[in-house]
This record gives sequence, C-alpha cells and structure tokens, in this order.
Amino acid sequence: MGLNVFKSVAFVVPLAGLAFLMEFGEKTDESACSGTLAFEKARQLMEGRPEVIDMSLKGFRWVDDCRFAMNGYADVETGAGPDRLGFELLVAFDPQARRWQQAGFSMTR
Repeated sequence: MGLNVFKSVAFVVPLAGLAFLMEFGEKTDESACSGTLAFEKARQLMEGRPEVIDMSLKGFRWVDDCRFAMNGYADVETGAGPDRLGFELLVAFDPQARRWQQAGFSMTR
C-alpha cells in the first residue's frame, strides 16, 4: 500500500509543479520581438532573392527596438557566372501590420 501511494505522489507532484509554473511563471510580452522569427524571416528574404544561388551567414544581431541585421556572403548569378558578394540585410517588425519586413539591404564586393 505504501509503495502505491509513493508512486502516485511521485507522478502527481511533478505534474502539479508544471501546471503551477505554466500558470504563474514568467509572462512573456506578446509585443516583444522574437529574434528567432526575425532570423527566419531574414533567411527567407535572402533565399527568395532571384539572383542568390547560395549564402553563408557570418552574423545575426539585434540592432535596436525591433530591428535585426543579418550579414554574410552570398553567391549571386551574374552575366559572367557566379560571384561571391558580402551582404547585410536589415529586418524590422511592423507592429501595425504585425509582420516582419525588409528594412534595408546592401551587397558589396
């Protein structure tokens, strides 16, 4: 009998702790900008450019407020064949439209 009670308590206590944590744990701000979403949107925008064949990321950083910058190298198709150029892509969250958008883009040799 004592073993069954112990098994029940050992099963219920962690579940109760998890339920308590989910209800009263740290709240996240719904309007906060997610770096993970910004990274995925920046990668999607880069891969969606018609001239880009492949890319190699060098860095991804928070710039300010809801703006993030991704930089690296992109292999682009040119008239003379593929060429490797450096790029920096800036993405920002638009709170009115509630979506990520490209805020800036540059490519350099």
